[in-house]
Amino acid sequence: MPAQLDTKKAHLTRYHGDIAVIFTWINDERAMVLIPHRRAGAPWYCVMEGAAYTWDDSKSENVATVARKAMKACEVLGIEPNITNVRRLAALIIDGLPDLIRMPSSPPNEVYRGSFGRMVLRGAGEVLAEEDIRMEKEGVTYG
Repeated sequence: MPAQLDTKKAHLTRYHGDIAVIFTWINDERAMVLIPHRRAGAPWYCVMEGAAYTWDDSKSENVATVARKAMKACEVLGIEPNITNVRRLAALIIDGLPDLIRMPSSPPNEVYRGSFGRMVLRGAGEVLAEEDIRMEKEGVTYG
């Protein structure tokens, strides 16, 4: 069964021409996923947070490494690895790194749609805070 990403549950989605950059979580780690969204069934290229430092092109000795990695990203995505495409993918990834670092470390908890009541915190007869009582959806459990 192929993997699927629900862009409604992703932290952020940006479209750059034929490439969609989705900021999401994979195996409880932040990730940037590049998808050629106009070609059904095309492979994806993932940049995990743990490997994001390898895309640092601020030092001249790292530029060749970044170029090689961008060329590999072109090959994976099925894009011709010419200079223009390599630069474009490298720029998409490098420009997205700050967003990857700033996104929350885990997705927000999912809750059921309705509320089960309301909590009210009072102090000296005055309402200090109110909040709906909501039940979280439990994920998969293994036991």
